[in-house]
Amino acid sequence: MNTTNSKQTHVSNPIHPAQKAKKYILLVLGISWGFGFTTISLFDFSDPIANSIIMVVYSFIPAILAFILNKKEGGNWKDLKFFKPSYKNAFWAFLVPILYFGIIISTQILLDVRTVPDLSKLGSPLMGALLLLLGYPILVLLILGEEIGWRGYLQEKIMYSFGAFKGIFLLGLVWGIWHMPIALQGYNFPEHPYIEAFITYPLVGIALSLIIAYLGFNRYSIFIGALLHASNNHFGGTLLAITKANDELIHAMIFNVFYVVIILIFGCLWWKKTTYNKV
Repeated sequence: MNTTNSKQTHVSNPIHPAQKAKKYILLVLGISWGFGFTTISLFDFSDPIANSIIMVVYSFIPAILAFILNKKEGGNWKDLKFFKPSYKNAFWAFLVPILYFGIIISTQILLDVRTVPDLSKLGSPLMGALLLLLGYPILVLLILGEEIGWRGYLQEKIMYSFGAFKGIFLLGLVWGIWHMPIALQGYNFPEHPYIEAFITYPLVGIALSLIIAYLGFNRYSIFIGALLHASNNHFGGTLLAITKANDELIHAMIFNVFYVVIILIFGCLWWKKTTYNKV
């Protein structure tokens, strides 16, 4: 009798999603930061080969941890949100970052904070077209290294634990500070790495997490996150590469202001959607 009761108690008390979420956050930050800060101190980040290898390995740590934990918990591919997305939401995931990056860069050019685009920086017209067209699908595959962890494994658990609204903000914050070893090297703002690490990346993480959650509401697909994240990095990075900041501090501040605006807009939309659709 005692053995049976013990088994029944074990089956009826699985690990709570909040415990899974906290465990994953601690592991992914601890391992990623340990790897990131160690490699930065040992290798020359200005070497493009070493830089690329470190960045690829770093970006796949969230996915590797997600696969390991998901398997230990008896999960499968569907538990990591490998669903086919709707074409409409996939299209918007691709387009939205292009729209807001275009607005941000155009505003900076109008304010004389950035130079006008110089397409010659992409090489020949053929090379530039190939980079734009082929670079995006390749980056989508690489971005899955992050998205399998953040959206595939963590998102549902953190929303269940803290609520849909608070959960997405917390997820975005964790995702933002996860970039700290890279950000402190001045990846985007070489002259202001602390602004990048402690202000910009957390804002970007929260903003993109809200957009991804909003577009993927109801039947979330891992590919919504991958398409949007890759579009943000690829097309946004291209716009930054073909222009030059005249004043890096103002450039950084304008970016931060725009991401706050995105957070307010999609935070409102996400709050309405989750409030009106509560069971």
